[in-house]
Amino acid sequence: MTLIALIVGGFIMKVSVLKKVIYPVMLFLILVCCGCGPSIQHSITDEETVTGSDWSAKDLKDVSDYMADSIKKSAYRNRPQYTVEKPRWILARQLKNETDEHVNTRTIMERIRTRLINEGTANFIDDQATEDILNQMKLQQSGLFDHKTVVQVGKLVGAQLILRGMISSIRKRSDRKDVIYYNITLQLVDIKTGEIVWTDEKEVQRLTRKSFFR
Repeated sequence: MTLIALIVGGFIMKVSVLKKVIYPVMLFLILVCCGCGPSIQHSITDEETVTGSDWSAKDLKDVSDYMADSIKKSAYRNRPQYTVEKPRWILARQLKNETDEHVNTRTIMERIRTRLINEGTANFIDDQATEDILNQMKLQQSGLFDHKTVVQVGKLVGAQLILRGMISSIRKRSDRKDVIYYNITLQLVDIKTGEIVWTDEKEVQRLTRKSFFR
């Protein structure tokens, strides 16, 4: 019995020592892992908030759907004259980017165009033709915000309307998080007159939480 008691006692002592050593090590490793880089919260806490360093697919869809619906319901689109004339549209290659980040705005523009075409809302000219003309004229995207340039492009491709836009951002920082407010503004412009026949905007927020150890 004495031998058994000694063996059991030794085993219990070893387990106790291991617990004292292993638990602190495990806790340290967990804390280190949590402190590596910005902690990105991937769950969407608000319909208008994109969490992380990139836009989510959901928000790209939400923005493009919002804009397509707005165009479809606009007073200009529902004029009898629009239905009769069926004006041709051209699409600006991308949104004019006035943020300090690289944002793939082409996806938004293509999604909007796809919906407008499939729902019979608009007739688009292949924007590759527009891009070729812009290259020949040695113009950048900003040129599509100059009326004289828009008229030139419209005449060359036979379009009456151009869908263009821009994206801007404001960053607000605090001790625990960074919030970027993106504002996406689109305009539908009559190429001949320069009149903005439709415009709308949509805001998207992107939230990045900072690590406790940063």
